[in-house]
Amino acid sequence: MAPEMELSTHAQTALEQIEKCTSCGLCKDVCPVFALTFREAESPRGKINLLRAVLDAKLESAPETADVFNRCLLCYACQDACPAGVSTEKIWISGRQTIADEAGIPLLKSLFLKQFLTNSSLWKTALKVGAKLPGGDTTIKLKGMRFPRPSQNRLDRILPEVLEPRGKQVGRIAFFPGCMLTEVFPHIGLKAAEILAHLGYEVITPQDRVCCGAPAFNNGDMDTGRKLAQKNLEVYSHMEVDAVISPDATCGGAFRHEYDILFPPGSIGHSEHREFRKKVKDFGEFLLQVFSKRSDVGFKPVENVVSVHDSCHLNHLQHKADVPRKLLSYIPELKQVESPRNELCCGFGGSYSVIFPSESKAIARRKLDFMQSSGGKTFVVGSPGCLWNLRTEAAELALDVSVVHYLELVWYSLIGAAKQTKSPVSKESDSVAD
Repeated sequence: MAPEMELSTHAQTALEQIEKCTSCGLCKDVCPVFALTFREAESPRGKINLLRAVLDAKLESAPETADVFNRCLLCYACQDACPAGVSTEKIWISGRQTIADEAGIPLLKSLFLKQFLTNSSLWKTALKVGAKLPGGDTTIKLKGMRFPRPSQNRLDRILPEVLEPRGKQVGRIAFFPGCMLTEVFPHIGLKAAEILAHLGYEVITPQDRVCCGAPAFNNGDMDTGRKLAQKNLEVYSHMEVDAVISPDATCGGAFRHEYDILFPPGSIGHSEHREFRKKVKDFGEFLLQVFSKRSDVGFKPVENVVSVHDSCHLNHLQHKADVPRKLLSYIPELKQVESPRNELCCGFGGSYSVIFPSESKAIARRKLDFMQSSGGKTFVVGSPGCLWNLRTEAAELALDVSVVHYLELVWYSLIGAAKQTKSPVSKESDSVAD
C-alpha cells in the first residue's frame, strides 16, 4: 500500500472507510445499478475494490475507472445496508475526487462545473439557450444525452426576494429552493414559499444564492463545490432567521452531510458551516414541527389515493423517509398506500440521468412498475430530481398516474382548495414548460 503520508486528505478519508469493508456483498442486493447490469465492477463492493487498487498503486486512475464511478447514482442505499457501518458517502465523494486528481475531469464537464455553474450570467444564458434546444416538453435531447428542460420562467421572476407573511407574523425563514425548483419547476418553488407565508412566516429567498455545489463535488471537483458552498455560507449563515429551509432533499443533504466533507475540522469555513448547519431543516421536517404545535392550520380535504416514493437523499442520507407520510396524514380524505420496494432509487442521480439516459430510464421504469402495483393514482416524491425523472418517464409510457412533490398536495389542501384551483394531482399541473 502507498504510504499514508503520500495520500491526499480525501484519499485518506476514503481509505479509512474502505478498510472497514468486509466484502460481504450485501450492498449488491440494494444497488439499483447492479440490479440493472449485474456487473461486479459497478456494484458497491466492486467500486470499493477498484478504488482500493488505485490507492494501493496497483491500478492507474484511467478514464475507464472514472466511468465505473460515474455509473453510481449516489443513492447511498449501500450505506444503510452495510452491516460493517461503512460510510460510502465518504468513499464515493472522496473517491471521485481522487480519480479526478489523477485522470482529470472531461473537458466539457469541467467547463460546465468551473465556468457555467459559478458564473450567474453564463448560467442564465445557458438556460435560455437550453429552453430552445430540441427534445420533448420536459426533456432536452442532445448528442445522446438528456437534460431537464428549463422553464420559460425562473423562480426569481415570480417570487419576490421577501415574501410577506399572511396575517400575523410568527417567524422568519430563509428559503433555499435549489436549482431544480428555481429553473425547472419554479411554480412548485413558489408554492413552497406560499405555504410558509400562509403559516405566518416572512420568507426570504436571496437572489445572490448559488447552486448548493452537489453537481461539482459529486463529480470530483471539490474546489468548485467548496467555492459554491462558501458563497452560500456567506449569504445565509449570518441571516437572523428561525431556520434555513430547502424542499430539495439533495440540497438539504449537501448542507448537512457533504459540507462536512468540504469543511473538515481545522479548515477555513468549518466553524461557519457548523453554525449554519444548526439552522438547516428539511422543508417537510419544518412543516411537521409547525403542524404538531398548531391546531389552526385548516387543512381542506383532498380525495385521492397516493403512494410515496422514498427519495434517496431524504431516505438514505437524511433518514427522513417518514416525513412526507406524516405530512400527508394531516390532509383529510387522502388515502396512502404503500408500494413494494419503496426504497428503490428513481434513476435520476443528477449527472447519471444525463450521461446514461437509457440506464436511468430503465431504473425509473422498474420503480414505476412497483409503484403501480400499489394501486395508487398519484405518486408522491420529496425531491425535484425524482419528480422530473418519474414524471417524464410516466408521460413517455402514457401511464394513467400523476407524479407530484408532496408540497404540492400540502399547498392544495391549505391554499389551493380554498381558491378552487386545479388540483395538483392533475397530470397537467405545473408543467416543466410553465
